[in-house]
Amino acid sequence: MDCYYLTYASDIKTFVINDMICNECGKQAQFGLSPRTYQRFGCKVPLENAPIAGFLLGRDGDCYAAGLNYVMAMVDAGFEVRFLTYEHCETQLEACQCLILPGGMFVSPEAFYTDPRDDAEFPTLRSKAYITCIRTALQRQMPILGICAGAQMVAGEFGMKLYRSFDYIETPIKHSTDAAEAHRLNIFPNTPLERMFGGHNLFFVNSRHQELLAPIKVQREILGKEQLPLDIYAEANDGSPEAWGSEEKRILCVQWHPEDMYAAGSTPMLKVFLWLRDALG
Repeated sequence: MDCYYLTYASDIKTFVINDMICNECGKQAQFGLSPRTYQRFGCKVPLENAPIAGFLLGRDGDCYAAGLNYVMAMVDAGFEVRFLTYEHCETQLEACQCLILPGGMFVSPEAFYTDPRDDAEFPTLRSKAYITCIRTALQRQMPILGICAGAQMVAGEFGMKLYRSFDYIETPIKHSTDAAEAHRLNIFPNTPLERMFGGHNLFFVNSRHQELLAPIKVQREILGKEQLPLDIYAEANDGSPEAWGSEEKRILCVQWHPEDMYAAGSTPMLKVFLWLRDALG
């Protein structure tokens, strides 16, 4: 199986590959990082015994894209990275052992919201790819890490509900901001997040989302049951969920961007990616 390499665009700090190249490569092609790229990250090549993480690509113009900070965090956590395109992600996941769903701006399925609209557009190719990846990973019992919009898509696929904006709740917090520290993270006891970071309320996180997972009370009212499909691990001071998942199914979802915090010097944030490696056993 041929593997094609993404090129680093230094002006936007992003690894990219043009749509035309992807279309020419065929359904069986794999997309990854060149040996030279791994060497630049301090890795010995060829890689030996490194778990393979499937990363669903984002978009930048007419290219598939993966930000430098995502790539750095994945490689520093010890992964070999395979990138997933929207048309062939199910096939491409066959070469992977776990799944990473990044953030991004795209249209989610209407069924995910508390107020679905009958006249809304159908989900985009990108959101369909998220759903395909989630269902494929679950079927193959692969660990899943969801980040920001990726976390919301996992929750929606499990039947939990999203708010379209923060207009639905009263909050003094500015959630859509470029600030490095937007709000405090309140970690619930006896959760994977508490074990990961060793305590409660130890740090602030960034926040760049416009939509959000509805608060726990609202989820229970809508779903009509006390036990939610996924467990909530942390929330912001305004009650909006910040982390959720399932230990049984090996799922971890975080609403913030740990890759950016890690790149900015917060070394504990690498633990989010190391969790995924540890989940492989």
